[in-house]
Amino acid sequence: MINNYILESLKLSNPHNLIEFENDLREITQKIILSALSKTSFFRHVAFYGGTALRIFHGLTRFSEDLYFQVIEDGFNVNIDECMSVCIQNLLSYGLKAFVHSKEDYDKGEIKRRYIKFPCFDIAQEFFGNISMNKERLLSVKIEVSTIYIPGFQTEMKLLPSPVFSNILCFDYASLFAGKIHALISRNWRERVKGRDYFDYMFYLSHDIAINLEYLKNKLSISLKTDTSSVTLSDIKELLKERFKNVDFTLIKNDIIPFVRNKNDIDNLDKEMFIASLDLLRSI
Repeated sequence: MINNYILESLKLSNPHNLIEFENDLREITQKIILSALSKTSFFRHVAFYGGTALRIFHGLTRFSEDLYFQVIEDGFNVNIDECMSVCIQNLLSYGLKAFVHSKEDYDKGEIKRRYIKFPCFDIAQEFFGNISMNKERLLSVKIEVSTIYIPGFQTEMKLLPSPVFSNILCFDYASLFAGKIHALISRNWRERVKGRDYFDYMFYLSHDIAINLEYLKNKLSISLKTDTSSVTLSDIKELLKERFKNVDFTLIKNDIIPFVRNKNDIDNLDKEMFIASLDLLRSI
């Protein structure tokens, strides 16, 4: 049986179509997962970062799909399957018929990856009434834990009030911004354009957030496989300028559209705006 918390949360967010419904339901699920992890020792060793952290704790005006974590101490071995078991039990208690999807190669390298999947037709039908959608449709939340310790970040404890009060260890604002700048610079040019990176970048700037430059340099030294000790903020701006000059902003907007309710938020995004924004960048 579907828990009232889920239906009441959907009423509060008031989705008007299936895309909005799925975004809202996924976010509700993300909060249940975070709450479950907070009941374990997980956040003594691992911190939450990325777009979902920015949305849940800082009001990012777009939806986010995945949960990203990084170890905060060198040598810690994450038992991700034990963590997933706790999450599934918690999700089941809320009436979500969730299960874990995993493959052998999800544990290769420094990233441990799992997908939590669950059917959504029954919830959609209960919320909307009769509705036309695939009865077998599954929603998923990707969970990734980076097991490489990268020094230089700062953390803070954030209170998640829903579904129950939970303490979640997160990267602080400046370290989150450093992670986003790293993604903009290091993401492979041949991959699909991640317009959400660009949207988040402007969100940070609109809130006058400085970059944790030390953490950014440490991340870049690993991803670019080079010594970044002498890198300055001016160097970072030049790298970003090259990215902004060469990216297709039509593709950026198309990537963002499914994750925002107010399409006016992306209408004026263009190359000139992003290049001009570099003057606003500052670091700590």
